[in-house]
Amino acid sequence: MKKYLLFFGVSLFFLGCADKPLATSVVELSGNEKIVGWNDSRNINKCKPKVVIKEIVKYKPLKDSDGDGVPDIKDRCPNTPKNLAVNHYGCPIITTLRIHFDFNKWNVKKIYYPEIKKVAEILKANPNLKIEIAGYTDNIGSDKYNLLLSQKRAEAVKNVLVKVYHINPKRIIAKGYGEKYPLVPNTTPTNRALNRRVEIINISNSGIKEGVFTGEDIKTD
Repeated sequence: MKKYLLFFGVSLFFLGCADKPLATSVVELSGNEKIVGWNDSRNINKCKPKVVIKEIVKYKPLKDSDGDGVPDIKDRCPNTPKNLAVNHYGCPIITTLRIHFDFNKWNVKKIYYPEIKKVAEILKANPNLKIEIAGYTDNIGSDKYNLLLSQKRAEAVKNVLVKVYHINPKRIIAKGYGEKYPLVPNTTPTNRALNRRVEIINISNSGIKEGVFTGEDIKTD
């Protein structure tokens, strides 16, 4: 995902005088208005080249020091190890939960608790790890509604981690992004299902203890 920075240059172009018009009259046929640019005996030798200023747009790639596809000016997790999936802020995605919520609901069904427990185990094995629970929706509904719904669903997952698996709430941030940042275009029911997700993001910018997390998504569909 390459990003570019715009900057502008200026170039000067010189245009010579136009050829003499075929007509010799300096009076417009429809009236008495003098036609601009036509020469009569008083200014026939006074034509001067015109200078036209045009803007030239050039592109300069933004610096991406860790090569994760997110430019440094936007990267909240610099020095991310290579080949890790990252979110739109450049922070590593630990895993993705595919949790089915009932329509207009945000309570987490108990059938998904075992998958959330895996996240709790990662946190317990990595006591310095802090995460963001990022909630997303598809594009059905208004932006405002989807933003609120995604926030409530992210907070619901956080509550399970805190109340059921006893994770310190200070280690978890719940944030809803609504329909922003879709994984795929919302053009089919399957694509919309992929975009309805909860991502667990490593915001401490620290490594995951080896052997605890394999790198595969946790899927609950």
